[in-house]
Amino acid sequence: MNIAEEIFQNANFGSTAVIEKGVAHTYESLDLRCKSLCDWLKECHGFFSTARIGLTGTDSVSYLILSLAILRAGGCFVPIAPELSESEVVELSRTLHLDGILHAPKGVENPEFSSLSHPVCPWQGAYASLNPALIRFSSGTTGDAKGILLSHETLRDRILTANAGLGIGPHDRILWVLSMAHHYAVSILLYLYHGATIILPESNQADSLLSSAIEHGATVLYGAPFHYVMLSAGEAHPAWPTLRLAVSTTAGIPHAAAESFSSIYGVHPSQALGIMEAGLPFINHDAAAEKPGAVGRPQPGVETRILDEEGGQVATGRAGRLELRGPGMFDAYISPWRTRDMVTLDGGWFSTGDIAQTDADGFHYLKGRTKSVISVGGMKFFPEEVENVLITHPGVAEARVLAREHPTFGSVPEAEIVVSNEVPVTSAELLKLCKNRLARYKIPARIVFVEKIPKTASGKIQRH
Repeated sequence: MNIAEEIFQNANFGSTAVIEKGVAHTYESLDLRCKSLCDWLKECHGFFSTARIGLTGTDSVSYLILSLAILRAGGCFVPIAPELSESEVVELSRTLHLDGILHAPKGVENPEFSSLSHPVCPWQGAYASLNPALIRFSSGTTGDAKGILLSHETLRDRILTANAGLGIGPHDRILWVLSMAHHYAVSILLYLYHGATIILPESNQADSLLSSAIEHGATVLYGAPFHYVMLSAGEAHPAWPTLRLAVSTTAGIPHAAAESFSSIYGVHPSQALGIMEAGLPFINHDAAAEKPGAVGRPQPGVETRILDEEGGQVATGRAGRLELRGPGMFDAYISPWRTRDMVTLDGGWFSTGDIAQTDADGFHYLKGRTKSVISVGGMKFFPEEVENVLITHPGVAEARVLAREHPTFGSVPEAEIVVSNEVPVTSAELLKLCKNRLARYKIPARIVFVEKIPKTASGKIQRH
């Protein structure tokens, strides 16, 4: 099966798929433009069935069409976030053995395809056998994977499971506020698969978001906590009568922000938990106001268990390691190549890396991480990525990067530095180094010089 083909097979061609700059693009127009690009892609040198194709570009209807064209032509779509540095793009390309990169600097009418060559891909045969559709370049939940592969079948299972809680349908109009490069499977594909309309505002400023929402009758807001903080700021707020569902993902929404948004717009944000390896296994859609700290009960078809350090089930109200299984689980990790069966535990259980507990009603609450992922406005990374850059400076002996709470972005990175005796080093030098090597959201908001960094008995950096 092909997920892009199914989107158009199910579509009502006369209905609106995307609204951009006030212009409505129907499913029929998306279908025609996508088919044209499919034919063009198949003629490009370096493109073939299962080819891994990176896509660069900003959020737009052009980005949507190009991504669908890659999928429809039989390629595997690899989103390349626009904020990545040149060295990060090179590393992504090398690690994933990209076969080409599709650039769209001027929109869908003038795409550019660059064919790439790498050493022979050692996992090509196993990869091609999985009907690959999407690879997210990420450190992954386990902290050491550099690519998460989803097949066409997995994508379909994932969006059907997620929509059991979201309930998106042709009547819905979703105000788009996230990054398409970071949020695609259970957002973009889910909305189009279920015949909804995606509204692309002209900017991510609060007044632009609200004017687009009101003008086009947005019914759904699916965003990060800082969107809710931003939309609740100030004194004057226009009425948003069409809003029926507000979902907060990427991090826990502050209670005050949720209450403020609810009092202004009449809809309490529902907390959700998205996991790249597992989709959207939790949405607190039935007790958002009563249990604001919960991520909810598992979606239909999703099973969970919470275990102690010895592997035993913990009692209700006690914290432990969260594991889950269900439809839409990832197909493989890349570099090193590991299929789902090689990663999951007996019985197909996947360890999420979260510490969680349940209450008497079965609602799940997150209490921390077994590994220290940092989330900045919904964009996640591991501190080791930043530490590995910092220690390349000869004036740095050791580095530790931690998440510091931030009222708008949820958290921001902060670096602690132990200096070496080789050369002097300043904060400005280290920030410049990070700016040259890392995406903007990974750059430390503050650098602190310390005498030593706390370590565990085994010599590992303490994260908490």
